[in-house]
Amino acid sequence: MATLYVIFFMSLGLLAFARIGGRFDRLFVNPILAFVLTVAFIYGFIPWLKELQQVQTYPFYYSTDAKLFALLFSLVFCLSGIGGYLLAGGGARPALPQVRALTKRERRRVLVLVGIPAMCAVLYLARTVSAYDLADYMKDRIMIRRGMGPAVVLAFAAICYAAILVTNYFASRRAPGRPMSRWRLLPIGAVVLVVAVAFVAMGNRNFVFILIAIVLFASLSIFKGRMSRALMLLPVMLAIALGLSAWAKIRTTLDSADASSVTSEGPVQLLVYGLNGAFGNAENLVWLAQHERDWDPVYGATVVAAALNPIPRAFWPDKPFGGGPALRNMIYPGSYTLDGEKLTSYTTGLPTEGYMNFGLLGLVLFGLVNGACLAGIRNLYARRREVTPVGVVVYSFSIFMFSSGFLYMELLGGWSRYFITVLLLFAVTWLGNRPIRMRGVTA
Repeated sequence: MATLYVIFFMSLGLLAFARIGGRFDRLFVNPILAFVLTVAFIYGFIPWLKELQQVQTYPFYYSTDAKLFALLFSLVFCLSGIGGYLLAGGGARPALPQVRALTKRERRRVLVLVGIPAMCAVLYLARTVSAYDLADYMKDRIMIRRGMGPAVVLAFAAICYAAILVTNYFASRRAPGRPMSRWRLLPIGAVVLVVAVAFVAMGNRNFVFILIAIVLFASLSIFKGRMSRALMLLPVMLAIALGLSAWAKIRTTLDSADASSVTSEGPVQLLVYGLNGAFGNAENLVWLAQHERDWDPVYGATVVAAALNPIPRAFWPDKPFGGGPALRNMIYPGSYTLDGEKLTSYTTGLPTEGYMNFGLLGLVLFGLVNGACLAGIRNLYARRREVTPVGVVVYSFSIFMFSSGFLYMELLGGWSRYFITVLLLFAVTWLGNRPIRMRGVTA
């Protein structure tokens, strides 16, 4: 089975890199390539690592047939995504807009409408963490943060705010006239560091990965992303991944004060542990294939839950569950209830939710829609002749979510963060640089 995983990973990887060539900025222009690479990584490379290291997320026996069917499901989803992308006009090669730096007025509006609210939400959540013993918080952070969904979603916008600051610095450095001083990197770096450390401390290490991914995507709007320079980032990315993996391991042993669980493992085992925790969603399809007769399709329930999730549960106590709790109850029936204690759900990923909802047809439908959205976002962005770093980050965040994020996130959580964050950013782009006059006062 390990050989099949390698073939799957290498085939999709070579298909994507044949189009990328030596320039990673083609991922920005043609984001379906990022989609193909993500499918290859999550549903080929990670299962291969787990197979070699004999690592599983769930304590169940899996037959070779179940693993093979899950791999075929991944291929169906991938091909459907490519098909949806091409059908929606993704095969065209439009010229993307030029990027200009933010004006002083625009920077102020980004700060007021996005930066301050998001950072306040981050500080509010950090204060919540500090009120508990760290070990107790890590064991039961879902229950502790129950009812704080709006704050968590708003705090997520801090990622895009940090990305806007970095992108604006790059755009300013390339602008004619008086480019932004290199000393401005210090406060920008401080904001990025505060956001990253806060999310790691709160147990949201995936948010750090998202921050890095959005910044890298956004930088491709300005730089060509030559292969030789991109490879220089590989050791840094591996070091960050290893550090986040070590923290993921440490936080599960805080209550026992047992450091041997970390120090006794080599870097490879530690890295596989961390990657499985963040991107090990392919096993969901294996479980569903292995226990085909033990669960019933939910027929769109998780999609409805995702669409309605922005409505606070305080206004709708019986709001439907998302895909994570639904999968949890499939694996352990009745284990997730709203009034339960120590609530734990599983991270699904779009292929899993497609199959949970409508079986094989769901994989095709979800793949087609996801690919079509990716093409639509790219074509909509290409209609602009000029954008600011806010527009670049909106586009970068969007293509990240539809090419990568939704493939390993729960649809409900991912969609809520995406919808609210993009709504805030659109408010800034709608205002633009035009003055707003109110009773003789210009803002």
